[in-house]
Amino acid sequence: MYKVLAEDSSERVGEELQWYWDKEVQKAKKEARTPHLTKAILLCYWKSYLALGFFTLIEETLKVIQPVFLGKIINYFEIFDPLDTAALNFAYGYAAALSVCTLILAITHHLYFYHVQRAGMKLRVAICHMIYRKALRLSNTALGKTTTGQIVNLLSNDVNKFDQVTIFLHFLWAGPLQAIAVTALLWIEIGPSCFAGMAILIILLPLQTCIGRLFSSLRSRTAALTDVRIRTMNEVITGMRIIKMYAWEKSFSELVSNIRRKEISMVLKSSYLRGLNLASFFVASKITVFMTFMTYVLLGNVISASRVFVAVSLYGAVRLTVTLFFPAAVERASEAMISIRRIKNFLILDEISQFNLQLENSNENVLLHVQDLTCYWDKSLEIPTLQQLSFTVRPGELLAVIGPVGAGKDMDLLEDGDLTVIGDRGATLSGGQKARVNLARAVYQDADIYLLDDPLSAVDAEVSRHLFEKCIYQALHQKVSILVTHQLQYLHAVNQILILKEGKMVGKGTYSECLSSGIDFASLLKKNEEVEQSPIPGIPTMKSARNRTFSQSSVWSQDSLVQSQKDGTVEQPPTEPLVTALPEESRSEGKINFKMYRKYFAAGANYFVIFILLLLNILAQVAYVLQDWWLSYWSNQQEKLNVTAHGNSGINETRHLDLSFYLGIYAGLTVATVLFGIVRSLLVFTVLVNAGQTLHNKMFQSLLKAPVLFFDRNPIGRILNRFSKDIGHLDDLLPLTILDFIQTLLQIFGVVAVAVAVIPWILIPLVPLCILFIFLRRYFLDTARDIKRLESTTRSPVFSHLSTSLQGLWTIRAFKAEQRFQELFDAHQDLHSEAWFLFLTTSRWFAVRLDAICAIFVIVVAFGSLLLAKTLDAGQVGLALSYAITLMGMFQWGVRQSAEAENLMISVERVMEYTELEKEAPWESNKRPPAEWPSQGVIAFENVNFTYSLDGPLVLRHLSVLIKSKEKVGIVGRTGAGKSSLIAALFRLAEPKGRIWIDKYLTSELGLHDLRKKISIIPQEPVLFTGTMRKNLDPFNEYTDEELWNVLEEVQLKEAVEELPDKMETQLAESGSNFSVGQRQLVCLARAILKKNQILIIDEATANVDARTDELIQKTIREKFAQCTVLTIAHRLNTIIDSDKIMVLDAGRLKEYNEPYILLQEKESLFYKMVQQVGKAEAAALIETAKQVYFSKNYPEVIQNGQVVTDSSIDAASGLILCETAL
Repeated sequence: MYKVLAEDSSERVGEELQWYWDKEVQKAKKEARTPHLTKAILLCYWKSYLALGFFTLIEETLKVIQPVFLGKIINYFEIFDPLDTAALNFAYGYAAALSVCTLILAITHHLYFYHVQRAGMKLRVAICHMIYRKALRLSNTALGKTTTGQIVNLLSNDVNKFDQVTIFLHFLWAGPLQAIAVTALLWIEIGPSCFAGMAILIILLPLQTCIGRLFSSLRSRTAALTDVRIRTMNEVITGMRIIKMYAWEKSFSELVSNIRRKEISMVLKSSYLRGLNLASFFVASKITVFMTFMTYVLLGNVISASRVFVAVSLYGAVRLTVTLFFPAAVERASEAMISIRRIKNFLILDEISQFNLQLENSNENVLLHVQDLTCYWDKSLEIPTLQQLSFTVRPGELLAVIGPVGAGKDMDLLEDGDLTVIGDRGATLSGGQKARVNLARAVYQDADIYLLDDPLSAVDAEVSRHLFEKCIYQALHQKVSILVTHQLQYLHAVNQILILKEGKMVGKGTYSECLSSGIDFASLLKKNEEVEQSPIPGIPTMKSARNRTFSQSSVWSQDSLVQSQKDGTVEQPPTEPLVTALPEESRSEGKINFKMYRKYFAAGANYFVIFILLLLNILAQVAYVLQDWWLSYWSNQQEKLNVTAHGNSGINETRHLDLSFYLGIYAGLTVATVLFGIVRSLLVFTVLVNAGQTLHNKMFQSLLKAPVLFFDRNPIGRILNRFSKDIGHLDDLLPLTILDFIQTLLQIFGVVAVAVAVIPWILIPLVPLCILFIFLRRYFLDTARDIKRLESTTRSPVFSHLSTSLQGLWTIRAFKAEQRFQELFDAHQDLHSEAWFLFLTTSRWFAVRLDAICAIFVIVVAFGSLLLAKTLDAGQVGLALSYAITLMGMFQWGVRQSAEAENLMISVERVMEYTELEKEAPWESNKRPPAEWPSQGVIAFENVNFTYSLDGPLVLRHLSVLIKSKEKVGIVGRTGAGKSSLIAALFRLAEPKGRIWIDKYLTSELGLHDLRKKISIIPQEPVLFTGTMRKNLDPFNEYTDEELWNVLEEVQLKEAVEELPDKMETQLAESGSNFSVGQRQLVCLARAILKKNQILIIDEATANVDARTDELIQKTIREKFAQCTVLTIAHRLNTIIDSDKIMVLDAGRLKEYNEPYILLQEKESLFYKMVQQVGKAEAAALIETAKQVYFSKNYPEVIQNGQVVTDSSIDAASGLILCETAL
């Protein structure tokens, strides 16, 4: 592809328009009005665009002159005298003039189109640049007002209007001018009757504008529904893993199909309007000519060939402009105005204030001082998120911020300056890997102030400790650092602690001060009292509050080296299934075969309806040609009469034909044409829109049944693109294009057939022209199709860049990376512009050559008819020539539409591709377990191997384990040991090899829904869906309000939900973002409690939650699920130390499986080492708890006698032996 031209580059056009817009905004501020984007656009582009009007002028003038020459040629035939050579020479002159006109038209038209489309492209690129630039600057309030879906929609749909609007705008003045010129010419030709015809055209105009109005109102209603559908789809695709685990597919399928049904009914309505519009365009010229000549004849005039066909041609010329381009200009302009308004509303949202405080780079005295700070997430809420905070952090100090969930530690307040925030997103990494990437990114930035937003939570104890000591404590020890955390075991190591609750500061001071002050702190810190006695090994006591010397640090790093060598395991653990590079989006090559079309039409209707459709189309075209032919026949009869009348005597008495007969048949044919035209277009639309609906449903169903791997492999943007852009094409452009193509194709056949019927000799030049055409089309389409595909694939990165930027907005800002991301976006845009520019130029190249073919055809007909003058009637020549002239624009339009239809069929192909995705196992199988299954909750793994994809690495290897009824099992292991994969195997997110039994049922024999509905899960990343709170808890309406409220009360969310405006029926914001992570986690817990299943699985559910909520969750689980089998994947050992069994995984293998206390007796066991990792005091506490649990369970009598130690050794040994044999 060629480099994009400098003056078309995204940055250049974007910044230019941005400059005008900024000026407009300032002016508006002065005049106290809202700014108008339109003004900025006009100021920026009017000069260059105005110059293009000149082309329009030439073109429209030529179109009006052409019929005049045509009339002169026909005239020669009417007064044909073989001996009059002067007349013949004149006729040749006229034919030559006609030919020149035709050729000039062929060229100017395309020059004009090339330039206006390029102007459209510039405008679109500029606006995209501005939208992205704005998106990076949105303030928090503004982000609440708009959703990612909406911004992506602005970028995918709204800006496309600019590509179209520039094409037609000039016709707003050219149309009326041309109409006046044509009326004048007609007046000269046929007198006042011309008004009858013009009247029809003028009446059609308001009718069309009316239809246009209706259409755009329907359009905006459709757009709103489409927005909702795409937003829902976005969530479904993002939360697919969860949806599958909950077996909620049906609920979402209902949801989407309801929205889709509403959307389709709108689409159908607007399609019918479009159909009427096309049909009216098809028959307008017929009705005008009919009215004109009916009036003409009834006024007592005599019909003649030259008059008929001059009128027909003039109407043809003006009809295009008046009934197509002018209304299109109005419609496109109004659509563009709507889009501009939507974009303007987006561009005037609040921005974050740009602090350009240049902090002097004097590293000695950086300190962070916050005085009486109060902030709001959203101004409209009365309660501030943070109230009156004051604190100071000096270099080399570490401030920890703690507090229960929702206390207001979202420390995104410091949006700029020399500082760094750590966000929390990233797709194919496991939770822990994401957190570490983030932390590393921050440390490398080398800023002066660090804000760390809970980077320790998503990783296991060992990694967490490593991060705290080596990274936060050491790498940053001369910086100002603020750590927001839930990990209380590190608090004694920080300089001061700030405790928040409900946005207020409840305590501040050093660790010991806080402890002694006895604020609410104790309850937060219950577990950690023992820690104070022994600081974390390796950290000097806090008296020397961090005035550590470098020698000490270097000792530290040696220490860590020793440590890591000691820990080195033999087997290199495969990390979690990182989906490596995302595979290229599949671009199907080559032609779209006929089978595709057949499938597409068959999706819309059965074969009988399609047969009727074909029949109607043919009838409509036949009626269309017959009507014109009848006029030519009539004028010929009149001609003969005139001649005979002159021959008999000087008096013309018998010159009237039987008017009522000729006029009657003419009227009949006209009515037939109109009727067939309308019925045909409505039927085509019904069939094709229906096909779009069917395919969408099929695609969505097959998406819901696709295995999870599919969603890991394909980025969200790629899947969404199928649902937004491709389905958009199926609803909107494809039916229109196909109908248009059918209509034009049949008309081309009609034209050629008439010409051949009149002058059979035309067949001789026709054959080479056809061959040339077929060759050109093949040559062009191969290129164009690939360019178009390239255009679609280069477009995806633009969207995905936008949506990832929006998701990581805080991170981008914190790292001051806006400029870099803007440049990236511009680069993506330029790549797309390269493809688009090629697309424009190639299509123009092709169009010029097509029109040349048509011009040759016109010239052949003109000169051919003069050569064969002896054998021809004036009427026939008129018919053939006027038809040939209409071929000019029409032929190339038809071919363009056929190419366009093929290009749009790519969308059908892409949708079809997704209707045939590989499926996971069926949701229901014929072997259905009884309703009360699993009553025991016994889970047995028998030699299970598991991999996410056929060619992927094994993430579980030869796993055999038995989990008894009601056992509580903790699953531990380093990041990537296969803990989450164990769950995936249990849920059959991919099919495991080997056998898994639940209560004597082989899971692989059950339907997926039967299996998944019976296992409750509290997932790692809590997901809420847009919709009501009620839908989020109970999508199938299986529970009463009372049950739901009880559950909310149990998880302590009742108050939070009652405070919402409509309580449980309140619509949540996009994916529940108005709840904090902890609250969302509690909702997930509530879902699990509601289900009352025998098996519960908890996947790191306590990762991002403070100790308080954590304790609540633990307590609820212990009470509510006492009678259930519970598997917990834990990173903090204190949550699982009281389990019945501990399962230690490493590199996908089961290393140890026994009671915690027994495992702790073995000093070499992995579990023992893990416990030692957490620090002496904590480890001692853990071991103590394990011991208590073990004895109270196995030897309740021993504890009363107080002889704990004596027995334990014997039993522990035998237990261990048991364990080894099991392994």
